Formats: sequence, structure tokens, C-alpha cells
Amino acid sequence: MTVVSDPVKRFVPPPLETSTLRQRLLQGVGGSNAARGSLSKCAIQYRQFLSKYRGGDADADTIETLKQDLIHEFDLYQIEMRKMVLSIRVAHVDTEYIDREITDVESEIQKTRFEIEELRNKYPEAKKIRRNLEEFETISKKANQRPPRFELEKSIDEVNGRLRKVEDNAQKNRDEKALREKQFHLFMQSLFDLKESLAEDDDNNNNAQQQASSPSKKQKQEEDGGGEVKAMDLT
Repeated sequence: MTVVSDPVKRFVPPPLETSTLRQRLLQGVGGSNAARGSLSKCAIQYRQFLSKYRGGDADADTIETLKQDLIHEFDLYQIEMRKMVLSIRVAHVDTEYIDREITDVESEIQKTRFEIEELRNKYPEAKKIRRNLEEFETISKKANQRPPRFELEKSIDEVNGRLRKVEDNAQKNRDEKALREKQFHLFMQSLFDLKESLAEDDDNNNNAQQQASSPSKKQKQEEDGGGEVKAMDLT
């Protein structure tokens, strides 16, 4: 579908110069409708004043009234100009304030970006710390379920005391066992010495008995030999 453009809407009027506008206002071409306190209203009042003053058909009161209306309109125009100047100053102040606010906001945004980046860099460390804290809390809960430390230390001291007593008793038993072993060895050595001594005594007694019986045998042999007949040597 083809859209036909409106040539009236596309028409742009030529710019109007200030001198042309003033001339048209003085001649009444621009119309009589204008806002109070505006330059157009002042021009209209001034045109009416000149028309009555130059025409010569107006009395002095009418001229005075038009004069006062013109002065009043100029006063209104000055007030409007002052209002415009104040508005411009307020707008300028607001603009400066807005610029400062924008600068502050941009600075805050930049600062916030830096903080976000810093927090992003610290996130792994913070995550690790949080995990450690959670583990610590878990360990703390488990530790709280157990007896206090001083009770555990007291129990450990008691166990160590009993252990020392057991070790002392064991050492005493070892010492007593060593002493008994030495005594047993001495007893066995004494018994062996006694047995050897008895054996020597038995041997001595046997030797004495043999020596005591040996002379009678010799005498008997001699007696037996005296009765024998010896052979004579005939050589």
C-alpha cells in the first residue's frame, strides 16, 4: 500500500525577522490577541496609543488611560522578564545541581563497580571462610556433645595414675623375678656343689676301704706262694 504524504504537513514556513514582526504589530496585521506581559501585548498597546494620539479624535483622559495601560503593560513585561530571568537562573542552578548529582551518581556507580569487582575477587576466599565456619560449627556441635575438657583431663590423669601403678607393680614383679632367678641359680649351684662334695666323699671312702683291704690280700698271696715247689735250674 502506497502512502501519499500530505504536502501541507511537509510545508515549513520561512523564518520571520524581528523588524517584520514589529512592523506587522504596529500595523495591526498580527491581531489583537496576545498574552498579558508579553512583548506582543506591549506592541499592541503601543499601537493603540499611537493610533489614538496621532488621530487627534481622542480626548486627554483617553490618551492618559492608554498611556497608563501602556506603562502597566511595560511593567508587566518587566515582571515577566524578571520572572524569565529568575526561571533561567533557577534552571541554571537546577542544571548545575543535576550535573553535580549526575557526577556524584556516576562516581557512586564507579565506586560500586569497584566494590563489586573487589567482592567478586574476594568471593572464593569468602566462600572458603564460610565453608570453614560451617565445618567449625559442625565440630563445635559434636564437641558440645562430649564431656568438658577438665573432666577429660581428670579422667586422663586417673588413667595415667593407674598406668603408672601398673608399671610400678610390673617393675617390682620383674625385679622380684630377677631376684628369685638369682636365688634359684645360687640354690642350684649350691646343690651341685653339695652333690660333688658328697661324690668326692664317697670316692674317698671307697679308696680308704680298698686300701684297708689290700694288705690282707698280699699276706694271703705270700702265704700261698711259700708252699709252692720251685723248679731247679740245672744249667
